[in-house]
Amino acid sequence: MSINNTQEYIDDLTNNVSILDNILENVVNEYSGSLDKIMIEIKNNLLEIDTVPITTIEKYFTALSSEVYFMCATVEKLGLFDSLSKSKAQETYNLKYLEYQHKNDGVVGSKKPTVAEITAQAETASLYDSTMSDVYAKAYKTIKNKISAAETMISTLSKILSHRMQESQLTTKQTERQILNESNIF
Repeated sequence: MSINNTQEYIDDLTNNVSILDNILENVVNEYSGSLDKIMIEIKNNLLEIDTVPITTIEKYFTALSSEVYFMCATVEKLGLFDSLSKSKAQETYNLKYLEYQHKNDGVVGSKKPTVAEITAQAETASLYDSTMSDVYAKAYKTIKNKISAAETMISTLSKILSHRMQESQLTTKQTERQILNESNIF
């Protein structure tokens, strides 16, 4: 194998990955765009600012919790695409396999294709459907991972809110004690 052949292979593979990545990104964005928007806002408005008002944290906690609720139905819809695309790929493979097998029914001897040759032809003919099945499987997994990350963020926001409320209560109690101590001065 020469360097030129290797580079051509890499270039061809890179091009195909780029095409499939764009398709995958479009599918994922279609299903998780609103979740991504909230997570980006959290990153920009909570993580990159030192002191964040509790109302802002509450807003993102509520928005993210609500979005995850709706994403559960969305991910199941995407799961249907995943399942159906797998079925479609298998159906295409089976139909092509039978077609190639029947096409050669009358052929005898060395001209008759082997099972491996018929399998290879059926796999080649169903390559597009198999690839799209892989795209939907990866999209489904990506969305599930995003939901999991969002649930982790919800838990984190909940802990921050609890901590802030405890701080607020402690500050209130300290202020009350200070006022009481100052009012009892003789």
